[in-house]
Amino acid sequence: MPIREMMVFCTLFDSNYLDRGLALYWSMRKHISVFKLYICAFDSACFKILSDMELENVVLLSVEDIMTSLLKEKQKERSRAEFCWTCTPLVIEYVLLKYGEKACTYIDADIYFFSSPLCIVQEVIDSGCSVGLVIHRFERNSEYGGRIFSVGKYCIQFNTFLNDEAGIRVLSDWKQNCLEWCYARYEDGKFGDQKYPDKWRQKYSGVHESQNTGAGVAPWNLHLYSYYRRDRENIWLQYQGVPFQLIFYHFEGFKYLSNGKMYLNIWRPSERGMSRKIHILYGEYLKVVALVRNYLTEEYGVTFEQMYADESVLVGKSQSLKRFWNEEGLIDGGKKWAAYWTNNICFAKCLMKGNGIICFCKKKSKK
Repeated sequence: MPIREMMVFCTLFDSNYLDRGLALYWSMRKHISVFKLYICAFDSACFKILSDMELENVVLLSVEDIMTSLLKEKQKERSRAEFCWTCTPLVIEYVLLKYGEKACTYIDADIYFFSSPLCIVQEVIDSGCSVGLVIHRFERNSEYGGRIFSVGKYCIQFNTFLNDEAGIRVLSDWKQNCLEWCYARYEDGKFGDQKYPDKWRQKYSGVHESQNTGAGVAPWNLHLYSYYRRDRENIWLQYQGVPFQLIFYHFEGFKYLSNGKMYLNIWRPSERGMSRKIHILYGEYLKVVALVRNYLTEEYGVTFEQMYADESVLVGKSQSLKRFWNEEGLIDGGKKWAAYWTNNICFAKCLMKGNGIICFCKKKSKK
């Protein structure tokens, strides 16, 4: 399959996630030589801005393009996040069937590419399969089984579907599953859109599990990897002594706080070497997001005050020094408490270096 047919992607987000969605797009422009990105805008403000920007390599869709009477009913009974999860397979299906693409990979709006994902898609095709999945890569400890049980083995973050009989069959069944039940809670072996893929490899032929460690590094597994080196624009990490190139990082759960800080949602912030990895990965990402936000404010008057979280509500007493002392002892508890409040909740400007300018569209500034 030619590269231009493999490198077709889709994502979805609303105006609250414009900054992250555009940071994702920027990383694709930086690292992928040939690609097409279908963006499904989930509110009118998002659609209007993206229409005006005329982004290269982007096909803009509206949520109204996939809307049906049944979907409108589901929208009324589900939260904003739950509705987005419900629509994920519908957007993929729309791209494949409406536009006739040979393949399409769904990507979450809060991932960011540090190198080209061509090898992940190529891996699916070389395996002779029609569907590609990426696992969560949770740590194999005493809590592993519980995490798989509650949220699933696979993460809906980078999911490839070929436009053939096998791919469409899996996608159609997933769509039906999500329309019937897709909520932000664990219930009867389900959790959002996440746990349905756990059964696909047993139920269908032609479903491939990615073997590339560089796919899906995330806050829940970052502590498993050590920093290896930086080679020009590429970042190399190491797992159990084996170096690998980072393809994308999933910046899940990070939030701007109302006191000027950032909550990074790192699961094990006190692990050795974490500070360096955070500065390298989050430093670049936060810089790009900040530049995107400045661009959106200057060009379109967009601000994101509604997305700021309250630290006291988000964290509360769950990360108090007393709790760390009780669980880890005075010395170890004190160290882990300090690492948590240094590595997991910090000022964004402490992670960002240098200045920059981002310009997305071909048109001149409105000013």
